[in-house]
Amino acid sequence: MKRWSTVLIVMTAMIASACGTRVPVDQALQVGGSGDASTIDSSGGAVSSDAGGSVASTDPAASTGPGAGTATAKSGVAPSKATGSGSGGGTATPAPGAVAPVAGAKPTTNDGPSDDGVTDTEIRIGSSGPLSGVAGFLGDEAFGAIDSYFQSVNAKGGVNGRKLRLVTYDDRLDASQTLANVRKLYEQDKVLGLMLAFGDPVADYVTRNNIPTVVFGVTPLSFSSKFPTVYPLVGNALLWTQEAITGMKAQGLFKPGMKVGMIYDTQIFDVTPYVPYLKEAWEDAGAKVVVADPFNLTDGDCTSLVLKMKDAGVDWWDFQGLGWVLCASAAQRQQYRPTIGWGSWATSVGGLATQVGPWVDGMWGGSNGDQPDGAPRQKTAAHDEYVGAIKRYHPNISAPVHLDSPATIGYWSGAKLIASAIAAQGKSVTKAGVNDWIAKVENFDVGITPPIVSMAPNCKTGSELVWLGQWKWDSAKKEAYRKPQSGYLTSEQKDKYGGKCFLTKLSDSMG
Repeated sequence: MKRWSTVLIVMTAMIASACGTRVPVDQALQVGGSGDASTIDSSGGAVSSDAGGSVASTDPAASTGPGAGTATAKSGVAPSKATGSGSGGGTATPAPGAVAPVAGAKPTTNDGPSDDGVTDTEIRIGSSGPLSGVAGFLGDEAFGAIDSYFQSVNAKGGVNGRKLRLVTYDDRLDASQTLANVRKLYEQDKVLGLMLAFGDPVADYVTRNNIPTVVFGVTPLSFSSKFPTVYPLVGNALLWTQEAITGMKAQGLFKPGMKVGMIYDTQIFDVTPYVPYLKEAWEDAGAKVVVADPFNLTDGDCTSLVLKMKDAGVDWWDFQGLGWVLCASAAQRQQYRPTIGWGSWATSVGGLATQVGPWVDGMWGGSNGDQPDGAPRQKTAAHDEYVGAIKRYHPNISAPVHLDSPATIGYWSGAKLIASAIAAQGKSVTKAGVNDWIAKVENFDVGITPPIVSMAPNCKTGSELVWLGQWKWDSAKKEAYRKPQSGYLTSEQKDKYGGKCFLTKLSDSMG
């Protein structure tokens, strides 16, 4: 325990230096209104502008769950700046003071009363994710992106005259805390829908209550038709691995017969059911998986696994979980690198890559969205809208390392998705209407990431495509950065598993 406590202290300090000052767990994250971005002072207090905040954050120390009490949400609705919505098959142009429904998607208007979470003046959306702990900056990125979009919409009059309000709780990526937070959001805060870091702990609950629930993706459960109101935004661990293999071949990295070592998460992003298919993906391509072991952030010391990979003569180390940060640090202490390379979907986040330091140089990672300059595609107005809103409303995540993060990009897209679903309904907004609209939309495109092909319960895809790049270390900024070394890739193996809808079919087969 002493060793793990030391690791946590060191990693928390590294996060602070890499990501800037964050709000402590006992402070509310206040967001400025009247078009003025708020800032966080060096003492950790929230400095709000004259109109109050629009994000409601909580004290996790007072939340229900392990070692916690009852959380109190703080809120306010702030006017903010303007934007439109994403579109399927083209860019929809918003009318003044409104979010435009996605082109080609049928409105789901009805004349009945709206559900809880919808008043004459506002619509409440709930969120739970990490705002503290070793992955706390991911919550900053996700919630900052959502709130930046919501504030932009509110500045133009909101959605059909109603302001969007985000109510947020910290769960530290703890499953029991996530469920406690979601129950509080739905039963006490009366939110209309949810945007979560991950949905596994609450899938049964949100399905039973028909709650529209947008999640990051990654795990089998998020893609299963058994949970029709859970919508994965970004992508899936198995598909990303297949795409990484495709990219490695294109880069000349893949060698027939190469030895692959794999570690996989069983806690935060539990990919255990996918492990046989992950092995199959590598072996179908001509590699040999010689090590496949579970490893989580809570395991602490990765030294023994580094030695195991070294003794096995691993050519490529495949990281299938957030614990890779500890393994990379352990590898640095032993001055070890696999002979061909290492990387995966889990290495796509710049905040985590920065924690590793110089040893991350040369590591490969994919990304689901464009960089702020439009790479690997061309820069458009959508990129300017994204960057401008983040800089205005959440400048603490406006550095390239955050703007390039899958969390920031993904949840900006998710905010547009749920706002568009609400806009399509007119004055009467219900959970059933939001679910119906999202389930029917296809090729939802916000312009800064490849489209989400489908959210239908029997065909959940996420945004699917990725590009690959190698991390480089900026010694002056003490920060990891990268540039795309490929265009967007898809899987060569997807058709073998069932084509467009294979992730849902496969996930359903897992029980």
